[in-house]
Amino acid sequence: MRLGSVIRWEFLRAVRSKQYLFMSVFIPVIAAAAIIVASSQDRSAAQSLSGPPPAFVVALILAMILFMGAFLNGVMALYGVVKEKQSRVVELVLSSISARQMMAGKVIGLGIAGLIQVAAWVAVTYAVASRFTTISLEALTLVHWVTYPLYFALGYLLIASIYAATGATMKDVQSGGVGGLVGFVAYVPIMFAALIIENPNHVLVRIASFFPPFTPSVMLLRLGTAHVPAWEVALSLAALGAGVVVTMRIAARVFELGLLMYGKAPSTRELWKWVRARRPR
Repeated sequence: MRLGSVIRWEFLRAVRSKQYLFMSVFIPVIAAAAIIVASSQDRSAAQSLSGPPPAFVVALILAMILFMGAFLNGVMALYGVVKEKQSRVVELVLSSISARQMMAGKVIGLGIAGLIQVAAWVAVTYAVASRFTTISLEALTLVHWVTYPLYFALGYLLIASIYAATGATMKDVQSGGVGGLVGFVAYVPIMFAALIIENPNHVLVRIASFFPPFTPSVMLLRLGTAHVPAWEVALSLAALGAGVVVTMRIAARVFELGLLMYGKAPSTRELWKWVRARRPR
């Protein structure tokens, strides 16, 4: 019940913010305008395309949307955690709710708001693209329809959890240029998208499929390019889910103990001690 209250509070606070409303409208408008301009300038090329695009094109687009959406809402989670730490009122809140519940509620609430925002982006962009281009979702199979949302949602929560954990280590917003580097982790597989598409079953690509920060983008591209064994899909989803849980727990632990530190950010050694420390009973 307490966790549900935190999730609802964080969700409502996110969707009511001016930044959220602005990005919910601005991104689809820009995407729609770009599609209309591109199609009007090159109608002959658009008409020459026959059939729907291959599945990996849809997967690549989803991977890029995942990065962009998770980056924007992950930053909201990071700044939100930093502000919570700076406000001593949060200590009163933690007297009635655990840090783990508070952190999980923040990540899940912002995640739900972010996924709704991304769904709106995709719906509007696809509606405009299908009107002015030959884009279609016919190339997607049942496997794609089932796994793509799972990788997208879990990947979104993982990145938001990483941002929250990063925010828990920062003493203030100005001290954290590391925030951009955190979001960059999810973008790494997209940089190597061509190699992944050409060699979806290479041993290094398969290993990256089970490394949670890379799992969503890598598996989206692999599933859109080649047949992936069912056991690899199941194992990667399990690893991704475990990564979300572990990252949330670490973020909650660091957040809870970080409230006791004033004026400086914890060192790497202190962070390691915090993570390993047992909770008092």
